[in-house]
Amino acid sequence: MKQHVLIVEDARMFSKVLQNRLEDRGFKVVVAETLASAEKKIGLYGELFFISLLDLNLPDAPHGEIVDYVTSCGIPSIVFTGYFDDELREQMIQKKVVDYVTKEDPSSIDFVIHLVCRIHENQRTRVLVVDDSATARRYVLELLAIQQYRLAEAASGEEALKALARYSDIRVVLTDYMMPGMDGFELTKKIRLKYGRNELAIIGMSGYGNNILSAKFIKYGASDFIIKPFLVEEFHCRVNQNVEILSHISALEEAATKDFLTGLYNRRYLFSVGSKLFASARRNQIDIATAILDIDYFKQVNDSYGHDAGDLVLRHLADVLRQNLRETDIVARLGGEEFCLLLVNMDRAALEPFLYQLCTTIAGHDVPCSEKVVNITVSIGACASIHDSLDATLSIADTCLYRAKGQGRNMVVIE
Repeated sequence: MKQHVLIVEDARMFSKVLQNRLEDRGFKVVVAETLASAEKKIGLYGELFFISLLDLNLPDAPHGEIVDYVTSCGIPSIVFTGYFDDELREQMIQKKVVDYVTKEDPSSIDFVIHLVCRIHENQRTRVLVVDDSATARRYVLELLAIQQYRLAEAASGEEALKALARYSDIRVVLTDYMMPGMDGFELTKKIRLKYGRNELAIIGMSGYGNNILSAKFIKYGASDFIIKPFLVEEFHCRVNQNVEILSHISALEEAATKDFLTGLYNRRYLFSVGSKLFASARRNQIDIATAILDIDYFKQVNDSYGHDAGDLVLRHLADVLRQNLRETDIVARLGGEEFCLLLVNMDRAALEPFLYQLCTTIAGHDVPCSEKVVNITVSIGACASIHDSLDATLSIADTCLYRAKGQGRNMVVIE
């Protein structure tokens, strides 16, 4: 995704604060103080910018000419202004700016930073627009394009379901109510059979809107409802708000299931999902091999190089495990330097060479830590068969791990 932000602002202190705040969040910022300077910067970096922050009144462009120029270059714009009235609002809407912000508001900088982050995330978020009217669809799609969303469209409920099956990155569905065949209510109900409220937002729309229609949409599973015609600002706020709610839920779910240091699944997730996998395995639907992996002499790494180096080693090992396991497998950090692998549909004949190769691969990786390089090995204990429970199987794998440690480390023991 694009990372560059263009700031065109003649108040140096204001632009410097914006620049520092944006760079703290990982963005690459290019600053210009005049229209002439902005033209040069765009000439050099134009295709890299995903957003621009523009002062409406510049020394060489006192009447908003910078907005027209930057927009003509295909760069979305957030506009700063020292005043605000209905006429200016209409001008900004006509110019299709992302948003406009009054400088005098003390919270304006926080708002702009938040908005830039939102637009950046929108580049990987798809919105599906469902409406049997091509004109209505086109209008909504144009509004969403200003906010940098990825787009999909459908002229009917049936087409919408096909689009959902085609695009895995759809996070929001905007659906009209009155459509021939499958109406917005029926579409909402069908979507909710497959996608929960925490996965996908549905926003109902209708020109026949009233409180009853809104309530029915939400009871059928919609997340929100917009009455047409709507204010552009209201539309953007509602869509962005629903996307942000989904993002917050996703972050909370990840915090509950992922290990903060390595990004691997945590012990809680392992036992939650692993228990379900074992239930399936007990019904002879799948085979599961279980392995516990432990870094050899990890305490010496911490003692010799420091705990920061130890953290680097753990993250490096997590990356190696991710690269060498399949999507169907589960890898989790149990705690400390101990990791667990649940290997789906891997029989003993395949398990032994796989684990020995994994041991060799890990031993062949050097971990750069400051000015030194750390080399690690691992011991692995594994259980190739299903026992009474996940706990029982892990206990057997753990016993094998201690046998591997006792036999000299950097080896595999399988029961």
